[in-house]
Amino acid sequence: TQQAVLESLIRRFVLAFALIAVVMMILLRNPLAGLVLMLPNLLPIAVVFGMLAWAGQFVDVGTMGTASVALGIAVDGTVHLLTWFKIGLAEGQSRTEAVATALGHCGPAMLQTSVAVGLGLLMLYPADLLLVSRFGWLMAALIGAALAADIVFLPALLIGPAGRLFESSAAGESVE
Repeated sequence: TQQAVLESLIRRFVLAFALIAVVMMILLRNPLAGLVLMLPNLLPIAVVFGMLAWAGQFVDVGTMGTASVALGIAVDGTVHLLTWFKIGLAEGQSRTEAVATALGHCGPAMLQTSVAVGLGLLMLYPADLLLVSRFGWLMAALIGAALAADIVFLPALLIGPAGRLFESSAAGESVE
C-alpha cells in the first residue's frame, strides 16, 4: 500500500509540474520560455532530493509529499520576480536593470517569507513522529533551496542568453 501511495504521489507531482509548465507557457505566450522558467522551480527539488539520495536516505510517502508543496512555493516566488522583471522591461530597462529592479522589489519579501515559513517548519523537527519531523526539516530545506533558486539561478537565467525569450514576451505588453 505504501508503495502504491508513493507512486501516486510521484505521478501527481509530475502532473502538477506539467500543468504549471503549460500555464507558464500560456502566460508567457512562448512554450520555450515557459519551460525555461520551470528550471528554477525544479532545481530545489532536484538538489534536495539528490542530496537525500546521495546520503542514502529512504524516500517515503511523507518525504515525496513535500515535492509538490515545494513546487508550489517555488512557483510563487518565480512568478513574482518575473512579473516585476517584465514591468522593468516594459519601462525600457535593460534585462540587467530589470532584474535588479525585480530583486529590489521582491527580494526582501521573498527572504522574509522564506525565513518565517522555514523556521516555522523547523519547529516540527523535534516531533516524536518521524513522518512529521522529516516533513518539517525537509520542507525547510526545500524552501531555502527555492529561495536560492529564485534569487540566484532565476536572475542568472534572465540576464543570460535565455533572457532573450522573456524580452520578446514582454515587448508587446503595456504596464498600467
